[in-house]
Amino acid sequence: MAKRKKQVAGAEIDWYLISIERLKQIALVILLILLGLGVWWYFVHEKANPRNAAESAMAAARQGLNALAASKDFNQHRNEFDRAQRKLEQAGTLLAAARYSDAESAAVESQTISRAALSGAGGGDNDAQFLTVEGDVQFQKGPTGDWKPAEARTPLYNGDWVKTGDRASAELIFSNGSLYTVGSGALLEIYSQFNPATSKKSNLVQMQIGSIEVATSDDQSTVRTPGSQVTVDSDSQAQVGVDPQKQTAVVTEKGSSSVAPTEGGAAVKLATGEKVTATPAGSLSPVKKLLMPPLLREPTDNHPVTLGEAQVNFVWDPVPGAAAYQFQVSRSRLFTAIEINSKRQKTTAAAKVTSEGAFYWRVASVGPDGDVGPFSNPYRFRVAGGGRESGAGNPDATPPSLVLKRPYPLGGPFYMIEGTTDPGATVTINDEDVEVESNGHFKKLVSFNKVGRNAVVVKAVNASGKAQVQSVSVVVEE
Repeated sequence: MAKRKKQVAGAEIDWYLISIERLKQIALVILLILLGLGVWWYFVHEKANPRNAAESAMAAARQGLNALAASKDFNQHRNEFDRAQRKLEQAGTLLAAARYSDAESAAVESQTISRAALSGAGGGDNDAQFLTVEGDVQFQKGPTGDWKPAEARTPLYNGDWVKTGDRASAELIFSNGSLYTVGSGALLEIYSQFNPATSKKSNLVQMQIGSIEVATSDDQSTVRTPGSQVTVDSDSQAQVGVDPQKQTAVVTEKGSSSVAPTEGGAAVKLATGEKVTATPAGSLSPVKKLLMPPLLREPTDNHPVTLGEAQVNFVWDPVPGAAAYQFQVSRSRLFTAIEINSKRQKTTAAAKVTSEGAFYWRVASVGPDGDVGPFSNPYRFRVAGGGRESGAGNPDATPPSLVLKRPYPLGGPFYMIEGTTDPGATVTINDEDVEVESNGHFKKLVSFNKVGRNAVVVKAVNASGKAQVQSVSVVVEE
């Protein structure tokens, strides 16, 4: 661009000469600015509009239903089709009521059901599966299916139901590695769904009644209850209970969690050892600080006990401010059936055991108001017969039996290592202790960081100190 001057009637005028290329550049810049403004306007007024987001999700759900109806395996997935259709109808009702966020959520659930059925609804694409089953545990495929007995490795999908009977419990492992321990007398719905925006699957359950303990890995997990929603942060652990009056109680045992009313409102953050309750309408109580559990002293973890000894003495450290302690002993690692459930004023207890096998014990602090805090991590002690072969250092003693099942995948880098040994034996997997049940059965969820062949070393040691070692290989695909 060049500048020239010209004299006109005694005045000096500036002339500017602009090239055609320069004009094109200016026009391009203006066009890009206008396009950017247009995209911004569309995102603010259309794309980010809650109604439009709900309608878009419903359109995607309809496409999923149509694809499922046209599939050659439609007859095998009629139940899934009906469930997806009901969710889409629910989304339409919510949309008409201007509940756009709920409508979008219901539509995404419908799409998730159709997507799972189209993908075969099997293998590693399940939302969760049973890891451990103790007692009368049943599951139902959708709200209208028949109740069936649950077994380890039974897959679960969005919309499936789980219930536990009296003195029963189960562990559910989700695709993101979160572990849900379901207590006795519980009823819940698997409520996982695929989020198209993030291409990730959210893992959560809808609790109707009972208790559940959630232990997360590197991802958060959610529990919905009547009137509230509980989010357990990554690498955290929380206990969620729903009583017969539909009131929710939440205790954070490790890390952090949050509780929010379902109908909207500010969430309450809970740190370790804090508790909050919620009414069915979503009203939250003030946060209450509970007493932390005591440190267990005797018997130490994996301590051997000879059958016929006078008694087993239990000792734990006192907790400042504790009015009493809740002391429990069980044959079950999940404390499904409790042998001893005693409220103690002292920090000691004694019990006599009359049978072999593994036992577990734990203690919780009781505050002055009677509120029981989180339980300690359980310690295990092993009871073995008192004959010559059970004596430590006996040269004639034989090693324990050790039978391993073939390791099986649970999705991603997670594999289950499972087997049996003699009751009362100690088992380690890659030098990590494993819980052994009273009948000698054991299992452990192992995560492998290395792609390819990984060695797994399983070692069983009995009370005489004799060991049995086996090694298996697990091939992890990328």
